[in-house]
Amino acid sequence: MKKEDFKKHKGEYLDSVVRKTGITIKALTASAGFDRTTYYHHIMDPHLPYKVIAKYGEVLHHDFSDEYPEIRSSRVNDTREITTFEEMEKDRNYWRSRFLDLAEKVADNYKKEKP
Repeated sequence: MKKEDFKKHKGEYLDSVVRKTGITIKALTASAGFDRTTYYHHIMDPHLPYKVIAKYGEVLHHDFSDEYPEIRSSRVNDTREITTFEEMEKDRNYWRSRFLDLAEKVADNYKKEKP
């Protein structure tokens, strides 16, 4: 298999990186938050989601965005994890405000359409 073809199968490429690092599958999956059997399903998946690859990359200290530049753009769209009550309240208030703004716009449009 050519090097480029190998990188296209994300699961196989992940497996090759893991094998080069020498970390045990058990330690890797425990740190990444996956079950060991899930890892074996992941390495069989040629279209492994970037979020999954990134989780393994964090544990392995390997930046997969060099091989898969699309990861960089998907990271921009990711939201960060909420870890405190204050962050949760701030997030809730943001979405409440966003919902109310959109609801007002819909109501205004509805009024304009109705004679």
